[in-house]
Amino acid sequence: MNNEMPQKANRLNETLFEQFSKAAEMQMNAFRRYADVAMDQARKVSEVRDLDGLKTLTGDQAETLKSLSEQFTSDWKAWQDYFTETREQVQKVFKDATPESPKARQTGEKTAGTAAAGKNAA
Repeated sequence: MNNEMPQKANRLNETLFEQFSKAAEMQMNAFRRYADVAMDQARKVSEVRDLDGLKTLTGDQAETLKSLSEQFTSDWKAWQDYFTETREQVQKVFKDATPESPKARQTGEKTAGTAAAGKNAA
């Protein structure tokens, strides 16, 4: 019982550290993707020299916006999955950390006592 509480706290800390590491990685990957898109768009804008170049840029931007919208939806889904996974992991830690109720312990002791009494009678 003495080591039980620190072990449970350790499991919770490990779970949270793992989940926060995943969140940081997801955040950095999203930042890189969106920064790359922004830099690419800035480069394309700087290369516009005439009306045809502007028309091409606006056409490309429509495709870029569609791609960004799809990426945003994908990122949002990934975050929802992350939150669900995190909730499940933390609930598992707390479920494992929930001590038996006194009634359940007494029932287990009575069952064990009855079984032991049955062996002694035999």
